[in-house]
Amino acid sequence: MNSTTFIILLIIFGLITGSITLIVVLKSLRTNLKAQQSRQEILADGTQAKALIHSVQQTSSTMDGRPGIQLDLTVTQEDGQTFRTTVETFISVVDIPQYQNGAVIDVRYKMIGNERKVEVENAYIPSA
Repeated sequence: MNSTTFIILLIIFGLITGSITLIVVLKSLRTNLKAQQSRQEILADGTQAKALIHSVQQTSSTMDGRPGIQLDLTVTQEDGQTFRTTVETFISVVDIPQYQNGAVIDVRYKMIGNERKVEVENAYIPSA
């Protein structure tokens, strides 16, 4: 194999690898954008409710310097019925005292397909 063939193969490999990487990154960005838009839609159009916090766990993620948390909640609907859910969201560090076991917080929920999606009203969601 001469050096010209090796260089051509190396360039082709680099182009293929770069293309695959670009496709994966773009799909990930699109998925994140859709998730943020869905969260904003729930907060704008969802039904207001109160939720009791059963547990709070910090996740390993952060967004714009805000820690990610996972909340185990019991949501009380307007008609008095309740349902249990888990929500992952981001909060400001100064709001941490509001998210403790036993606290009641404001949430919004919306039926999407056969599933209730819940978002915390004062959570951080970057503008899309």
